[in-house]
Amino acid sequence: MAKVSLFFGAGAECSYGLPSGGKFALDIFRMNTSDDKINLKEQLNNVDKQSNYARWLPEGFDNKKLTAFTKTQYESIVKGSLENKRNNILDYLNNFDEKVNLISQRLYDNGLDIDKVFLDITGLELGAYNYSHIIKLNPLLGGDNAIFGSNYFSAFLKLLEIEEVSYQFKINIRNITRAILELLIGSLGEDLIHRLNDGIFYDSPESIDLFDDLGAIFTLDYSNTGMKGLELLIENEDLNIEEIYSNEEKITKFGLQILEDIYSRALDYQMLIDSNWRYIYSPKTDWGKFNKIVIFLYTVKRYIESIAKSNTEKIKEGNGYYHDVLYLKEFVDINAIGTTNYNSFIEDITKEEVYYLNGCINDYYDPYLNKIISFDENKSKGHIIVPFLFTQSGIKPLTSVKMSKRYVDMFNKFKESDIICVCGFAFNCDDGHINGLFRELIEDYNKTIYILHYVDGSRFNVRKSINEYKEKLRLNNTSNLRIIAVDKNRNEIGSGEKWFEVLVSEGDLE
Repeated sequence: MAKVSLFFGAGAECSYGLPSGGKFALDIFRMNTSDDKINLKEQLNNVDKQSNYARWLPEGFDNKKLTAFTKTQYESIVKGSLENKRNNILDYLNNFDEKVNLISQRLYDNGLDIDKVFLDITGLELGAYNYSHIIKLNPLLGGDNAIFGSNYFSAFLKLLEIEEVSYQFKINIRNITRAILELLIGSLGEDLIHRLNDGIFYDSPESIDLFDDLGAIFTLDYSNTGMKGLELLIENEDLNIEEIYSNEEKITKFGLQILEDIYSRALDYQMLIDSNWRYIYSPKTDWGKFNKIVIFLYTVKRYIESIAKSNTEKIKEGNGYYHDVLYLKEFVDINAIGTTNYNSFIEDITKEEVYYLNGCINDYYDPYLNKIISFDENKSKGHIIVPFLFTQSGIKPLTSVKMSKRYVDMFNKFKESDIICVCGFAFNCDDGHINGLFRELIEDYNKTIYILHYVDGSRFNVRKSINEYKEKLRLNNTSNLRIIAVDKNRNEIGSGEKWFEVLVSEGDLE
């Protein structure tokens, strides 16, 4: 039988009810960290104060205040999002109706016609008016007015002109529309700042470094370019729209769902994590940053476990990619499975060994020893250990010998495979270390990579998608790339066949 290797990213678990990467990030910062502070406090109390290990910690460590990430850190999250994901934000806002239609369609499928709710409040059909000729962006920003010509954003602006609504509703809509506009201006402004800083002097003598010193002097005020939206979302955890809600409440929740959708595609807290991570190895240097990152990792673990637990029934139902592997095994040998996800139920379902490249909820890390260990193994040591989970981070866990071995072992297994299939993994730039593995498999070992490309209802262009993956993987050509476009039911767009059936037939694996 043919040998097939599989690689799963966050998108593979959406069918089980688990959140995508951006939603995952938002929910983490919504979490109450009290339990995680208690966890760290208990670990500190168990440290033998007469041991050499205690000297690694600051004086009086067991009585020092413990702090978690708070609103004061939100600015770095917004800064990272606008710097690194501004194109994602602009793509959303320039195609506002197309993106928001997917949200309104989900609501319609669940019995709520949000377009009718707008009609009931404004007395006007959606699309009967827009603001594209009334509101103009400063041309220096280089953006167009697409969002002001959109039906849905125009509807929100119209609500601000109507008198027959409650004062609180108008405040809510004002906050939501302002948050969206801040993201628009922030994204365009960030792009302008980059262009200005990169070209203050078009030309200057190389022998005079004074001109270099005058570069990068323009900055953006991040407190007014996205902070409001992030605060709104973190303060509003429940965005479900109940039937008993008034029309004003429904529109407010709908607006927050749109805002969450934008942030879920663009939220980037890598800068926050990377700026604090180094202190996990040096608690004496900055105790506050040390316990912030420790508490954060325990919060992440608790969130992952709680989400998996709350979706136990969906996981048991077997309606997802991991269960599809069981059918695939009837036709091929599964040579290896790799993942950037953290849940261990992938092993329970597939009965295969899994290479967890970003850590796993069953892994713990001892920063003092730079070693992956088990929870039980640490009982005799009494060290402070953290869940070995790497979310958005440019500092990848490759220094640990055990972790490095996972990468090498998985790579060698993938080399032995006839084809490799990737599902739910976007090949983003912060995963360059993983992208490099696939690039080498393609270019140095002539392996064919099948990518399951999720189509959310928008138009699908296979050639455009292949070129996008080519650019992300930095390939010389696309001859070894194959795209299987799939819908939310994991069926191929067009044929209606399950992805694994297409993989078997197109890969000539029968």
